[in-house]
Amino acid sequence: MQKQEPLVSVSMITYHAQDFIAEAIEGVLNQHVDFPIELVIGDDCSKDGTRAICEAYAAKHPGVIRVLPEEANMGIAANTARTMGNCTGKYIAVCDGDDIWTDPLKLKKQVAFLEQNPDYGVVYSDVVTISESGARIGDADQDNIRKMYQSGSVFLDLLQSNFINNSTAVFRRELLKGHVVFPDRSYQIPDYLRWLHIAARSKVYFINEKTTAYRRHGNGLSLNVPKALLRGNWRAFQRSLFRILPEFDRHNNQKLNPQEKKLIFQKLLSLVWRPAGSLAMKWQAMRLLPRYFPGMQHSLSLCKTKLLRTIPAPARHNLTMNLFATNSMASISRMESITLLVQEQLIYTL
Repeated sequence: MQKQEPLVSVSMITYHAQDFIAEAIEGVLNQHVDFPIELVIGDDCSKDGTRAICEAYAAKHPGVIRVLPEEANMGIAANTARTMGNCTGKYIAVCDGDDIWTDPLKLKKQVAFLEQNPDYGVVYSDVVTISESGARIGDADQDNIRKMYQSGSVFLDLLQSNFINNSTAVFRRELLKGHVVFPDRSYQIPDYLRWLHIAARSKVYFINEKTTAYRRHGNGLSLNVPKALLRGNWRAFQRSLFRILPEFDRHNNQKLNPQEKKLIFQKLLSLVWRPAGSLAMKWQAMRLLPRYFPGMQHSLSLCKTKLLRTIPAPARHNLTMNLFATNSMASISRMESITLLVQEQLIYTL
């Protein structure tokens, strides 16, 4: 009997999750669906019992569960790319190896929506947060994310902060075309960059239901992030914008308001200003700047902030304080000097 091709591939990456991986797999197997699915597990060379548990489940469910061959430890970005690259379904659903799908109808509802709405590329939902032991806990970070949930053309809001819960999402595999994953260990936000890539060319839908248990534990990626990784996340975000912003420009057919233009202009100017990126990439960003020009006043303010940051911090501080204290400089008002002083203190600009 010929094997049916899966409509949905579940991508599950895992590392040192022997205490959680069985619950994650069971959450997938417990889905009530009337279409074929596959579970593709990418274990990143765990040294505990994670791989043995995965292989035992694969032996019980041949044709449904595939455990990818063991390779050298790759890190989250490369392992995610490898696992999704081995998915064959029309849709890819994500479930990290320490999370749990708690709604047995999750996949059925999400796939039904995507089948009926071809202009949508991703469906995601709400979560409950659980502890290492599985107890439900409060989560102030998730409460803040919850305030940002929305549907439709969400790219510009997503550009400011990620609000798509990774282990709840189902998306069209074809939308991975052209998506570039940097296969290094310097960052840990491949999911966010993937959602930006997809949202730049399609709409996003939110199901207001808690379908998934998101686990917070000591080995999780969201807790105690080292400063080096935070810097790496920012660099990866900037590198990705060289591709993502032109994609948004090509696919967007909605008129932007002044604030939305300002946001895109700011991000493009940042790409031109910062050292990362080739001359060809910077030229592409520069060509888009006139289309999103927000007006002279805002442009001058941005340039002034950038010029200030080229001055060494002590000299910059003295300059702004002297400008504030001096009455003889008719060309610069006290209010402008205060503005400069505030700009000097900015940690996050473009």
